Amino acid sequence: MGDADLGLVPRAELCALAEHLLIGRTIEHLIIPQRGLWLMEMIEPVHGDHYFLGEVPAAQACVEVRDPALGAVKGGAVLLQADREQAVAAAVCDAVRRAGWPGTEEVDALLARGAAHRAIAESARQAILDRTRVDFRELSQEGG
Repeated sequence: MGDADLGLVPRAELCALAEHLLIGRTIEHLIIPQRGLWLMEMIEPVHGDHYFLGEVPAAQACVEVRDPALGAVKGGAVLLQADREQAVAAAVCDAVRRAGWPGTEEVDALLARGAAHRAIAESARQAILDRTRVDFRELSQEGG
């Protein structure tokens, strides 16, 4: 599931959807929801050396959602923002979607909106990169 895509939708909408999905269901935290700073490790592409780029805010949650008629299912989420409640909401959405329970369509719609936000940001980033591209072939040609 696209945790990152759920992290791009408005927090209030994600939390409201998770609250709606929990009507008539119970939730158990399999780990205590956590937030903090994580070290972002990168791999240098030429030699494959590992290095730490810096710290990024993050939150994670792992839950089990129980429905009296449908059983239990686990869900989890890791978001690149330090918000426990949002991570729990994303984990609930993950659980419901994994099980295919009622509410899956709403989760899919929210995921699609998040993916659309990501696509817009990636398109804007690519446009910036395209404007900064230099063609060195023109510089290496001899005049005359």
